[in-house]
Amino acid sequence: MAVVKNPTVLRRLRYGNVERVLQVLRRQGPSSRADVGTATGLSRTTLSGIVGQLLADGVVTEEPAGPPSGRGRPVHRLTLNPRSAQAVGIEVGRERITVAIANAAHEVTAFAGTHHALRSPDREQAGAALELLRNLAAREGIDLAGLGGVGIGTPGPGDTTERRRTVADAVAEALDVPVLADNNTRLAALGEAIWGAARGAGDALHVTLSYGIGGGLVAGGLLFRGARGAAGELGHISVDPDGARCWCGGHGCLEQVAAVPALLRAAGRRSWGRFTQALADGEEAERAAVERAAHAVGRALAAASSTADPRRVVIGGELAELGPVFLGPVENAFRHYTPTRVHRGVELVPAALGERSGALGALALVFHESPLLAGYSTQDTAARDTEADGTSDAEAAATHAS
Repeated sequence: MAVVKNPTVLRRLRYGNVERVLQVLRRQGPSSRADVGTATGLSRTTLSGIVGQLLADGVVTEEPAGPPSGRGRPVHRLTLNPRSAQAVGIEVGRERITVAIANAAHEVTAFAGTHHALRSPDREQAGAALELLRNLAAREGIDLAGLGGVGIGTPGPGDTTERRRTVADAVAEALDVPVLADNNTRLAALGEAIWGAARGAGDALHVTLSYGIGGGLVAGGLLFRGARGAAGELGHISVDPDGARCWCGGHGCLEQVAAVPALLRAAGRRSWGRFTQALADGEEAERAAVERAAHAVGRALAAASSTADPRRVVIGGELAELGPVFLGPVENAFRHYTPTRVHRGVELVPAALGERSGALGALALVFHESPLLAGYSTQDTAARDTEADGTSDAEAAATHAS
């Protein structure tokens, strides 16, 4: 994961205190300064400084709660400003850029997407993302002045790629805020866990079957990366040990069988649109390619699930959009190759967020990990809160990790 603009310890502590104040306002709604001070335990001086900055940035507003009683001063209440952006999520995908904006209450308030030229320069992609963000904020009347952090998803394996660093640096420089960047399919997994098909599952495995194959593993509602940022890279599970050598160094990788280019090659097609039309018309070559891909995907998911033991498996991307003709054989193969103790307790479901998943996952990345905000919650904390208020594991993690 690329992290830009790492703050000092003192700055991190201050922003941790800022988040404590915002957390109280999210949970309690409009509150007096005294109520916020009691809930956070912050001194009057510290709280006054934080509230003053939040008011100046437009993140919160303060209004009288009513006329004064007796000789006392009127009580003012602090309220989160729904028109102020606190976090932005950006996905710079293969041919499309998407942007999502969330306010201090962690509510997603705006979303937009646009196509960009395939293989356009990295800084040009960053510029297009910034232009899309600013136009969206202007159209929706959203103030970016109080922006606390940006999450960015880009293609590419592992923790860092040159493209990811370049795009993150350009956005950080333009907006003067901390930027966190990660693989876009891992962020799609996080987005589905918080807002989409894996919501409430807590533990989920996600695979995106597109022009490449990527995935992500969410444990307890939190994104799991592994030692080198490759956790969930399902595209390079070997499904055919005697298969051709892959660019990754392996042999017979899933991506060589079940990515869009592999299906196009198998059927002798040049475009995905023509492939899907021929499949709908019952053409044998297309059906054979889909069946082979589905069997390979089911087998790979079985291998991953036997190790990760997820509660839910989410399948996204162009192949998932084929519907039952693909998802049915995937599930059959998955059940066949997965041990009974595992497959009895796991659900296979199609992704729900579509093109929004990567940008929403980038938002979740900011809420979970931004140096401006508090760090991950512990499993024990999430579990206690879940039992107390009835929220799901993923919802608890989304709330308390921020």
